[in-house]
Amino acid sequence: MTFYVLIGLAIGVSVSSIIFFVLRSSKQRELLDDQNRLRLKEICERDRQIKNLGAKITRLSELNSRYLSFLLRVPSIIQQLNTTLKLEEIVLSIIDLANNIVGTDKTEIYLFDSSRNLLIKQGAINNGQREQVSYAPGENLIGAAAEHRFTVMREHFKKLYPQQQLGKDSDPEFQMAVPIIFKDRLLGVIGVGEIADPVGNESDLLKMVADIAGVALLNQIMLDEARHSANTDSLTGLNNRHYFLKMAQYHMERALREGTAISFFFFDIDNFKHYNDTNGHSSGDKLLIELSRLVRGSSRKDAIVARYGGEEFIVMLPGISKEDSFIYADRLREKISEHSFQHREKQPLGFVSISGGIASFPEDGDSINKIVQHADMALYKAKSEGKNRVLLHQTQG
Repeated sequence: MTFYVLIGLAIGVSVSSIIFFVLRSSKQRELLDDQNRLRLKEICERDRQIKNLGAKITRLSELNSRYLSFLLRVPSIIQQLNTTLKLEEIVLSIIDLANNIVGTDKTEIYLFDSSRNLLIKQGAINNGQREQVSYAPGENLIGAAAEHRFTVMREHFKKLYPQQQLGKDSDPEFQMAVPIIFKDRLLGVIGVGEIADPVGNESDLLKMVADIAGVALLNQIMLDEARHSANTDSLTGLNNRHYFLKMAQYHMERALREGTAISFFFFDIDNFKHYNDTNGHSSGDKLLIELSRLVRGSSRKDAIVARYGGEEFIVMLPGISKEDSFIYADRLREKISEHSFQHREKQPLGFVSISGGIASFPEDGDSINKIVQHADMALYKAKSEGKNRVLLHQTQG
């Protein structure tokens, strides 16, 4: 009996030992699994951090690359902008710089016309004709940047203009619009389309491009204004005598090379002193301005219309024969005589009239002085024959 009890106790102890060992091993495995999971989690977290750091390094590298590219291109662009005198070349240089710096294939320049309060697209040509694409301040993305004078992103437009919809047929799908401003003067807006691989500094880069553009455009505007002032009669807005003589010399040299004719219509306002004395010099100035607009509007685009002095005017017609220029001049004379100028009824003829003479190159002279002299002789003859008429210079045989 005792033997069997001892065996039973031995078996119980053995079983208990086995159970204890199994439980202990299980707990150890659980601990090991927990430790492995923690290690794996730590490894994954470090891997994520390494990838994030790699992405940041790549991003910084791309940012630095774009800034470096911009800085390297700036000197050549500035030199190019300082040496060019044409607005079209300045616009193309700015577009090329923006396209390359921010990685877009769509950049457009809109210049601000203060007289019309419009931003007008530059360089747009369709089917051989220049397009007139324009936006008012506050209209679409281009107008928004002009009105607020800061960079406007497409996604921010709705917050600025909740009632206005983007995406109409004429909207060129700009993603960003950057104003071109120099010393608080709005000069235009740069519109940029989709950026292929944005890295986050595009707005800063385009702001720098806009600053460069502002200096170049203001220089061009000031130069154009200086040229316009030097070549334009301040009262009528027509070309002045100095500009006319310069252009006459150019066209006469060209006519000699090409074997073509140039006609000159020289005229003045009949009884202009009477008009001034009767109605006052202020009314006389208004007459000169209104008549100048009428002449400019009735002349060909390639005609050079100038105020020669006082009430004297001259029109150069390149490539037009003396006979054809007479048709133009006589129609203009008739239009002026029928026009409802103020105080016209007080003139000796009952209306405002002109008298003029026509001479052609090379038929009537080999220099601009001789041509003008011969046209003036025909004008004097028209005056002596009763005024309100146009005569051709007759070459003495």
